[in-house]
Formats: sequence, C-alpha cells, structure tokens
Amino acid sequence: MIQKWKQQPVFYERVERLGLHGLHFQHVTLCERRAWMYLNNINFAQWYDRVQLGTAKHRTSYSRDKSVNGLMGLSPDRIDWQERIVYENKGTAGAAEASDNQTAFYAVMLSIATGKDWRAFISILSNRRNREVKIDSNRLDRLLWASERLEILSQINTVPVVPAIPLCSKCSLANFCGYS
Repeated sequence: MIQKWKQQPVFYERVERLGLHGLHFQHVTLCERRAWMYLNNINFAQWYDRVQLGTAKHRTSYSRDKSVNGLMGLSPDRIDWQERIVYENKGTAGAAEASDNQTAFYAVMLSIATGKDWRAFISILSNRRNREVKIDSNRLDRLLWASERLEILSQINTVPVVPAIPLCSKCSLANFCGYS
C-alpha cells in the first residue's frame, strides 16, 4: 500500500525538511494551536500533573523497547522487527484519531525507509488490549493533510486563533492558551 502511494515522495520530503515526528501528527489532529506551540518548542507537559502521571504509568506498564533508540524522529514505544509492527502505548482509548495518526506515522516512515509495508497498533494500557490502526488510502490522505497543515503552521509567526474544545480542560497548555 505505502510503496504504491503516489504522494510518498512529497510527504517524506516535507517530513524531513520540517523535522516532523509522531507527536506533531498527534498534536495537529488534536488542536492546531497546540501543534503550533509544539512546532515552536513551547511545551509545558513535563510540569503538568496529568502528563507526569501518564508518564509514570507508561514506564511501569511496559519497559521501553531499546531497539527504537536512535531512529531519528521516530520513537514508538515498541517495535516487532520480525513482523514489522509498530506499537504505541496509550493509557486509554481517548483521542483515537490523534493516536492513530501518530502511530500510523511511525509505520509509514518505517515502510518508506525499509521498502516493506509495516503495520501499526495502539496498546491501550487501561484495558490491556491492542487496536490495529489501518493504514489505507484514507489514513495516508489524513497524514498528508496533517503534514500540509503542519507546514502552514510552521510559517505562521503568531499563535493561531482556534476555538476552545472539550480537550482544553485537560491540556497541559490550557493556562498558557487561556482556555483553562
């Protein structure tokens, strides 16, 4: 599927030029303001109690797969190199589209790099289940769109104006945005 994707060269070039990685694709799916801040290295997650709790749960639920170290911009939680599967751990099944885009990004980039199709799974820690992220033409279109939005956001010099959404109350940037 990915090897026949006509937009692959454009997507790959944009990702490389902008230095994009999985969290960019998660953030732009959630909120363009959040994505803009992440593109501009504005991040308060390490001081946010919800992120600290999630990080602790992450570390105690699964040990980090050391085989992903050094993948330059790719940092999925686990990789099955034999079966060509990328796994991303999530505490709950929430923000599914954003998580799917992040995890699919890893599989797509590994597919491009190896010339072989990879699959993607979300490991949901709260129920100990895996959910496959289908990498089909719709997902590839969503990733391409996200990369286009990220490129536009990278050229904007001011914080974009976006409406408040339900996620704002749980966002690590809520106080900075003014949507707390």
